[in-house]
Amino acid sequence: MSLEKILEKIEQEAGQEVEAILAEVRKKADSLRREAEEKARAQAESIIKQAETEASLEASRILTQVQLQRRMELLKTRRELISRVLTEALKNEELKKLRLKKEIVTREGIVEETLEADRLLAELGPEIENDILAWLKI
Repeated sequence: MSLEKILEKIEQEAGQEVEAILAEVRKKADSLRREAEEKARAQAESIIKQAETEASLEASRILTQVQLQRRMELLKTRRELISRVLTEALKNEELKKLRLKKEIVTREGIVEETLEADRLLAELGPEIENDILAWLKI
């Protein structure tokens, strides 16, 4: 064998080895790329699920807050209306003539106390509110 043929053979084997190494490197690179894409896809899905859960919880919280606020406003309006009705009722001349008394039981015995309109409203207001709401079926 001539030197030229030996060099050609070495060059040919080196080229084949380079091609084999390049093929293996490409195969590993493809494998790593696929793994990275799968990890990225899994992380993206996880992030999306977490964001959807958080968005759902936030929407639920906002809805609950709005419902509570609406109920509080409704209760406030009802109380204002009932208070207005009671205040107007206490302005009635017939009611002003009445002297309402309250009996207080103590250790010493029973004491009667006259209730003025403002005090009557303060003491009986919540009880009367409940009676009115029950009567109106609210």
